[in-house]
Amino acid sequence: MAMSSGITNTTSLSAMTRKVFTNTRERWRQHNVNAAFCELRKLIPTHPPEKKLSKNEILRLAMRYINFLVQILESQSGKPASGSPSSLLTFLRGNVERLQSNPWGLASDTDASSPGSSCDSSEAW
Repeated sequence: MAMSSGITNTTSLSAMTRKVFTNTRERWRQHNVNAAFCELRKLIPTHPPEKKLSKNEILRLAMRYINFLVQILESQSGKPASGSPSSLLTFLRGNVERLQSNPWGLASDTDASSPGSSCDSSEAW
C-alpha cells in the first residue's frame, strides 16, 4: 500500500505543478493582452482623456479613428484610396471594413463596460 500512496502523491504533485504552471502562463498572457489594450487606449482621442473604456469600446473607437485618419489622407491626396490596390490607404480601408462587418459578434459599444476591463490613461490626444 505504501508504494501506491507514493505514486498517488507524485501524481497529485505533478497535476498541481501543471495547474500552477498553466495558471501562471494564463496570468502572463492576460497581462500582455491588457498591456496591449492600454497602449492602444493611449492612442485613441476621447473627451475627457482619462475616460475609462471597455476593451470592446477601445477596439471600436480604434476602428473609427483609423477610418477617420484614412478619410483625412484621402481628402489631402485628392483621390480615393481604392484606385491603387497596393496603397496603404487601400490596405487600411479593407481592414477597417472587415472589422466593421463584425465577424466575431461583438456587442455594441453602448453596452455597459466590464469593471476593470480598461486601463487608466492620462496620455491621450
